[in-house]
Amino acid sequence: MNNNERQPVKSSADIEISIADIISFFKENRKIISVWGIGLAIIGLVYAIVAQKEFESKTQLMPELQSTSALGKMGGLSALAGLAGIDLNQMSTTDAVRPDLYPNILQSLPFALFILKEKVYVSEYQKTMVLEDYLNLKDESLISKIIDPLSTTATLLDPTKSSKAYELTKAQQNLVIDVQQRVNVSFDRKTGVIYINSKMPDPVVAAAVTQKAIDYLKEYVTNYRTDKARSQVKFLGGQVADAKRRYQNAETKLAQFKDQNRFLSLQTAKIDEQRLQAEYILAQNLYNNLTQQYEQAKIRVEEETPVFKTLEPATIPLKRSEPKRSLIVIGFGLIGIIVGITISIFKNNHLKIWD
Repeated sequence: MNNNERQPVKSSADIEISIADIISFFKENRKIISVWGIGLAIIGLVYAIVAQKEFESKTQLMPELQSTSALGKMGGLSALAGLAGIDLNQMSTTDAVRPDLYPNILQSLPFALFILKEKVYVSEYQKTMVLEDYLNLKDESLISKIIDPLSTTATLLDPTKSSKAYELTKAQQNLVIDVQQRVNVSFDRKTGVIYINSKMPDPVVAAAVTQKAIDYLKEYVTNYRTDKARSQVKFLGGQVADAKRRYQNAETKLAQFKDQNRFLSLQTAKIDEQRLQAEYILAQNLYNNLTQQYEQAKIRVEEETPVFKTLEPATIPLKRSEPKRSLIVIGFGLIGIIVGITISIFKNNHLKIWD
């Protein structure tokens, strides 16, 4: 063949024949394709109606992104503290939990175990239930009824908890995984907003779980930020009480000595008075210093308490988020059409082979 020779170009008639073949194929096999498409669409509709409803409750939080110094954060309070002899410049702040770690907090095992033991009001049954019992009730099936008794009677590997580690049964582990999938948390680095959403079979339960997740997160971060300061407040409170008793005792002894030795000019009496006076001054200074430190520690607890602003509160959803019935029916219908076309192609090829 010469290089100058061109490949034959398909005419419009050839294209029309190909399109005609396709149209003819669909006409000849429309019954099979329709049966499969409509049949699976009906199955999808039944599944969409029978499938468990899910309701999603969402919230948005804006946390404190970083810890500032006590002076910068408290403003005019530092001047008032200075009049009382409290130097806020000496008070240092601890770093906050980074907001990008908040999702890890609400995806942890302790949170899942905490939320499973919380009581929630179930509008479906018009009563308050423990979340664990409610999820077990919704997930009841013939298989679970057979498996659950076996899992609950399983022997624990560490019944005495000598390892001080968490040990879960198979049923508990499944519930933990279920909760971790139902409660989702994300942090937007650009806006600094935390998004929390909970998906539950009951709208009121979904909103309650979302709110409890907010409360757990706030308490966790607050305890982390103020734990050291609270311990210091507790310790200094005991020290101040002891110093106050010592100061009052020294003051009483000094006053009694002066009353009893008012007209005496003995040197031994003067020495005793000086000794009691020195002990009184020492106890007074110790009490004053500890009181200042105690007040500083209390101020530090307030200063270290993180601030959360709720941008969007948790609300009870009025519409279900799942199942999306229209998409399910359309999806099943398309699968049925594809199955019908595939069967028709194999059927036609099989007939051609035999011909």
